[in-house]
Parts: sequence; C-alpha cells; structure tokens
Amino acid sequence: MMKKTLILSLLFAAIAALCSTGCKPEVKEQPGDVFVLTAGLDDATSKTMLTPGVGEGVYEVHWKTGDKISVNGIVSSALASTYNDKKVAEFTFDGTPSAPFNVLYPGTTSSNVIALPATQSYVAGNIDGSAAAAYGVATKNGDNYGVNLKNFCGILCFALKGSATLTKIELNSLGSEKLRGNFTISNFSTGAFSGGTAGTLTYNIGEVTLSGSDTYFYVAIPAQNYASGLEALVYQSDGAYMRLKFSKFADESTTLKGTDLVEFKSKTFAAGRTENLLAISSLTAENGGTPTVTPPSITVASFNVMRLDDDNRPAAATTGDSNGKLARPANAIVKTNTDMRAALGLAIYNTNADVIGFNEIGDDMYESGQAYSLQDIVAAQGANYTWCLNYPGSMSGNYHYCNGFIYKAAVLTLNDSGRAWLRTSSNSYSTSSDSGSGSPNRYVVWAKFTHKVSGKEFFFFVTQLPTYTQDGGGGSSNLFMSGGVNAFAASKSATRRILVGDMNSVDHASNSNQAGADKLLEYWTDGYKAVLAAGNLSSFYQTYSGTQTGTAADYQYNWTQYTKNHPERRIDHVMVQGKCTVKSYRTVRNTYTVSASGYDDIECAPSDHFPVVCEISLDD
Repeated sequence: MMKKTLILSLLFAAIAALCSTGCKPEVKEQPGDVFVLTAGLDDATSKTMLTPGVGEGVYEVHWKTGDKISVNGIVSSALASTYNDKKVAEFTFDGTPSAPFNVLYPGTTSSNVIALPATQSYVAGNIDGSAAAAYGVATKNGDNYGVNLKNFCGILCFALKGSATLTKIELNSLGSEKLRGNFTISNFSTGAFSGGTAGTLTYNIGEVTLSGSDTYFYVAIPAQNYASGLEALVYQSDGAYMRLKFSKFADESTTLKGTDLVEFKSKTFAAGRTENLLAISSLTAENGGTPTVTPPSITVASFNVMRLDDDNRPAAATTGDSNGKLARPANAIVKTNTDMRAALGLAIYNTNADVIGFNEIGDDMYESGQAYSLQDIVAAQGANYTWCLNYPGSMSGNYHYCNGFIYKAAVLTLNDSGRAWLRTSSNSYSTSSDSGSGSPNRYVVWAKFTHKVSGKEFFFFVTQLPTYTQDGGGGSSNLFMSGGVNAFAASKSATRRILVGDMNSVDHASNSNQAGADKLLEYWTDGYKAVLAAGNLSSFYQTYSGTQTGTAADYQYNWTQYTKNHPERRIDHVMVQGKCTVKSYRTVRNTYTVSASGYDDIECAPSDHFPVVCEISLDD
C-alpha cells in the first residue's frame, strides 16, 4: 500500500484563503493609540493546533483562544474565543508601533528574539505549543497593513508501535546546529537568524504505552540545514532506549524548511536497536528501500576539563596580538565566574554521551559539595550521570592530573573498574605504586561495562599520556600496544576495547610531538580518521580539526583561528580495538562571553580542550 507523505508545501496558507475571499490581513488604525492587526498563518508548524486532512499531504495551522503576537516588542491582548480554530484572526494592541512592523509569535517584549524551550511535551496528534514560533513583516496595501506569518520551525513526524511504555525522547543535532534557546532574527523577510543555546532538546512523553497501531510524535525544530543529520534516543520506562537517525528530509535534502512537516516510516520499538529512518516522500512513496538496521551503539566522549585551581589562573591578561591571540580579562576563567561554570556544565551536557572519560580533574572539582564540584556544575544543567572520579593521580593525593569517568546507569552496567600507573619508556604498570610514572605522574583508569539492552560487553580506558619531552618519545603508550592492555588480567578476554583521553600527541607527520599517537595507531583505530576514511566526517571538523581551544596562562586564543587547519592541535582522541566501529565524530564548542575595560568582548571556552564525541557500534 502506498502511503502519502505529510510534507507541508504551504505553512501559513491563510493568505491564499484571504485572497480567495477578498479579505486581506491588515492593521486598522484606531483612535486612542489602539490598533488591530489581522494576521494570517502558513500551514504546518507555527501554531499549537494542527488540523490534518485539508488536502492531500497538507496540514493547516489554526489560531486558538488566548494566543498573543507582538509587533516590535509590543505584545497584543489575548486572542478572543471568536477566533478559536480560525486561520485568520484580529489582534488588538495598546499603543502604536513604528514601521517596520516586525511581528513575532508567540508574543514577546523582544523585538527580534524567538525563544524555543529546552523541553517539549507530547501532545497526541499535535505539536507542543511552547515550541511553535512564527515571524513576519506587516506590509502596506492601501491604507491597511497585512501580515502573513512564516514558520520558524519545521516538524519531524515519526510513528512507533509495539508494546513498550515510552517516557521521553532526547533529540540531538549531530552537527553544530542549535535546537533550543534564544534565536535572533536578523531579517524578518528571509527569516535569517543566529544564536541558540544547544543542539539538544528533551521531548517529555510522560507515559505512553505503544500498541499494534502507530502512535505519532511531532517535534518542532528550527528550519535550517542539518548537514550531519539528527538522532533521537527514545526511552522506555526502564531507561533502555532505541536510537533513530534522521539524515534526509523532504526531497532528499538535508535542509528542513519551515514549510515542511516530514513524516518518516513507522518502526516497531526495540530497545538497543539503531534505525536509519527514511522520509516518506509524496514523489517516491515507499520506493526508498529498507532502512539499514545497525548494531546497538553507544555514545562515548573524552574531555580534558583542565584543572581549575588557583595556581593555573592568572589575575589578569598581559598580552595580545592580531593573529587570534587575545588579551584575557581578569574575570575570564575563574571559579566565581558563573558564566564559565554554566558553559562547562553545558559542554558536558551537550555531549549527550553514555560514558565520558575525564582528564585533569582539579583538587576542588573532585567531589560533590566541594568549592568547584564538576559533578554539581554538570547536574545544574539537568544531566543524570553516575560519577566515578575516585582515582587520585598520585599516592600523595595530588589530583591535578586526575582521570575519571561518568556513565548513564540507564544504559550501561558497570561490572568492574580499577587504576594502574604507567611506566615511562616501558610497557609495565603498577596498581599499587606511582614510582617511575613520570612527573607529573601518568596512569590509566579502566572500567568493564555491559550494554544493558544488548548484553554486549566492552572495556573502557581513560588516560592522559605524557608529552614527547616528558616521556622520551611516548614510551608510556607501550602499555596500550598488543602486549599491554592484554596484561590487565580483567581485560585479557575482551573483544571490544575503547580508549579515550588527552594523548598529548598527534598523528600529524609535521609535528614533533607525534610519537605517542603513532605508537597507539599501530594497534588502535582512531575515531577521527575512521570517520574521515568512511566519507562521513563533516567538513566543519575537517577545517576546524583542533581539539585545543588555545587557552593559556596569560591569553585566550580565538578558537576559530587557533583550530582552523591545524591538525597538529588535535591531541584528544577516541580510539577503538576489536569488535566495535566508530560511526561519527564531533567536538562540542560551547563558549561564554567576558568583557574587560579596554578590550573587546572575548568568546572563551571553559577549558583549554573541547570535548570529543563519537558514536560507536558494538559489533557482533
């Protein structure tokens, strides 16, 4: 049976309806600084009320009682019940705005900012009104002004069936595109925008039990190009999830338009499975073939958070030049900077990783409740992890170079874990002494996990290797060669291994600090290079390849200049060995703004490294 697509070719088609009836949206001049704006809507994503069945493949969007719009930051009165479920409505304003008449829905005191929430809620057969957004410019026609609003968002529509009880969906952009936050409209005619906070959002389902028939979910996201696609993690009540991947929208494009409601093929929910979804196209119907079912996968991240103790933070910056090296204000990276803390927590939250390995955890970041608790900073962003940072870096309790990890207990079961000190220029190790481990000492934290929904096991290693000069050419990496990790008694029979960390070395031949990475790559597969070789690495990460932000003792680099075309600055790695394959690669580049007298505002990263994030399949 052929199923027709639900792609919206018109979003706010009210203007067509108006033209056919001889009515035009308008601003009616009123006495006493009151005016009435008659507003029409495109079809699909801009309102809380979707009305299907108007025509083949078309949804209409209707106003509802209580809606408000705004003109240049002046908010209208609430819409009267007379206009409930209508495509055209009259909005009354106190005061008269000046031209140009820039219109926003929902009504806001901002003249040009649309705010999309971090959380949307399931509404049967509809979108969440809090995520509906529209914009437009009222234009003059005779003595009247008409506005035909355009959708800021497109809609993803997907259907699931089965017997599971679902609770939430986490939607993630796999590139640098933002899905929520404050977006600034720079052109009300074209809809050009900038800003946004994060490439993740949560879709709360509550508790919906699937059946043998399709249950539809509608999620509104900004209309833009999603070059690397999106993924949705659909959670059932016990915390296990199914991964859905969206790579193409209407007409096989990676761009989601405000005129699109894209329906994807129905799937039966199966925890632990990854499905690449195909859009149902009105032109090609279901001739796109059967989507590939891939092995269960996990998202893995590595983040050198940089120790944030007093001895690594100068009182003020002293230098700067025109090549991206900027003077740092005294308040740029300090413990009391709430913006920096929020950016750090958000960077970790935005990895959306199932397991994260950390390097350089400082003394006061170690435990919850401390002066600068990493756990508390991340929890403030709403992330729910189990924390395993109790691996001090040296026998004397020096945490400056502490490694550790966190994981999602809903996804993974931790079976065992431990720590071993590396030996410089040797493949030996010790679980009891840091003697011979270099200065500063170097060690590895390991963990054995089981993926809950598939039952597949893997070993996870977190380390920070010495620099070339500290280790005489990368000797500590010998531990991770064929005779090394197998020396860990617990991992001798492992068929899947994942190694993450700041290796302080690169695989770039022109850089002198390459020995550690070169040795590792004799035995391990580097995630970046694997995704690049498969032709799946975004051009963004090929151009901005560095994982170092450029933060240093007395200056702050502009990271776009510091990382652009500098593969030698990609020193943070995710590597695999055995029955696992790296499917995607990205870095998280959250920043915050600081100011200082005499300097321009500076976009600072909260660490001197970016988080590295990879999706890894657990193969058979």
